Amino acid sequence: MQGSDDMEPTPLAAARARQEREVATMHALTSMEYALAREAFHVGSALRRAGIVFDPATFVALRVLEASLAELADPSCALDVLVGNGSLGRSIELAADLLARDAA
Repeated sequence: MQGSDDMEPTPLAAARARQEREVATMHALTSMEYALAREAFHVGSALRRAGIVFDPATFVALRVLEASLAELADPSCALDVLVGNGSLGRSIELAADLLARDAA
């Protein structure tokens, strides 16, 4: 009798596993985008109350650089990937929208 370790994955199982990885990756990226935007909003709101001009794009980029260095990853590569897939832009846009609503 063959055990599950002896069976090769079927094309459907391989496709399903790939889809699950893609969904997990997209969920992680979306969570990161919102977390960066919320953090930028809170920092920006505090700085605005103190009379300090705040740029969400610079803040988000610096946080990505900080996280890259902490994870021993190439910061320029991380920025390139996040710019390329739109994650950085979405974080910045969301932060700017939250700050604009707060200022209104």
